[in-house]
Amino acid sequence: MQAIQISFDELGHIFIPASANESLHLFPGMLLVVETDEQGGVRLRVKQEPTTIVEKDGLLVAKVTAIGNLTDVTRHERDRRVFDLLQRVGL
Repeated sequence: MQAIQISFDELGHIFIPASANESLHLFPGMLLVVETDEQGGVRLRVKQEPTTIVEKDGLLVAKVTAIGNLTDVTRHERDRRVFDLLQRVGL
């Protein structure tokens, strides 16, 4: 489990550092649910929307909405893989 520190501003808004947003895959527009436990602890979790399964050309596919810019996600993942490959070959 990863733990980060967050803060509240004067209006009661939660501030989550950009580095944590990226590592936790949090994007603008996501809903977070605040949960409490019996010991008085508080936990945030991403509200999961149910996935709709539809048939398309004889195949079952998940009908989803992108919550971020997929171009940036693809570019970031490609750059990470290229960097890892260059590290392995010693460049």
